[in-house]
Amino acid sequence: MKKRNEKRYIKFVKQILRNLENLRIRKYSHKFSKKMYGNWVHIVLLALRQKIDKSYREFIDILEMCTEILNLLKIKKAPHFTTLQKAASRLRFSFVEKIMSGFILLTMTVNVRTGMDSTGLQPTRASSHYTKVISKDKKKRRKIRKYIKLSLFADLDKQLIISQKIRRGPANDNKDSRQIMKKGKEILGKAGKKAKSVDGDKGYDSEANHKFAVEELKAEDRIKIKNKDVPIHRTRGVYRKKAKRRINRLRANYRSKIETINFEGSTVRSIKVSMQNKETLFKLVAYNADRLTKVYKFINLYLEDFYRAGYSVNFL
Repeated sequence: MKKRNEKRYIKFVKQILRNLENLRIRKYSHKFSKKMYGNWVHIVLLALRQKIDKSYREFIDILEMCTEILNLLKIKKAPHFTTLQKAASRLRFSFVEKIMSGFILLTMTVNVRTGMDSTGLQPTRASSHYTKVISKDKKKRRKIRKYIKLSLFADLDKQLIISQKIRRGPANDNKDSRQIMKKGKEILGKAGKKAKSVDGDKGYDSEANHKFAVEELKAEDRIKIKNKDVPIHRTRGVYRKKAKRRINRLRANYRSKIETINFEGSTVRSIKVSMQNKETLFKLVAYNADRLTKVYKFINLYLEDFYRAGYSVNFL
């Protein structure tokens, strides 16, 4: 008899559990914890909420009917929606960031083709027509919130996000480029990997970015050049001149792969800035988990011993 394929959300949950086990995240934040839900359950449910793109109340209502997910997480019933809200506010940003970048540790690639790009998320669920009309009124214009600018440094082969930077836009791409490359270098170094090349659009064209890609990352500089018709002798910067000399030798357009990174929903429901940043980060966790299930869809991710005792590091 042919074995039934696992459902996509079951694979999604197992992928996050595999990442948490690989990072040795503590299941409970304190030894005197009630051990009713714990860190693993909270992280999985917060990421699953971003995957489904529902509010806390709606998500819990749906989760109560998902008995397979509850059995996989070893919990008898779904937590109250306020439990997830409090867990999200309690988790540190750096802790969630480690979980997001931990998915790159599960890949077997050593030399990684990397790329960077930025996108915007909407911090309100108001329609574009409403925001356009209200922007004409000077008194009501200040009610419109700035969009969330998200800069990404990603693995172009597996299309996994390695590092990120969140700020309020509008802002220049160069402002966060070296920071995400430096952070990505540290993450790849801990995983025993290194950047093979760095791709970026013309918004990242600066002498500092070209120099960082060559000298610090030791990678092939594939960042596009502005004003490519300008002669080389009139181009400023040693590394920009080198980039312009090899621009005609580049064939494959690896940078276009980062444009395929899509999140579940482009709006953020939270109101406070700190919670908006965490919600955006959980969107990245959900994306990496979902992407890795597609990359390794034939690998059995079943965790035989969910509560296996072992050395654990307290990231909280």
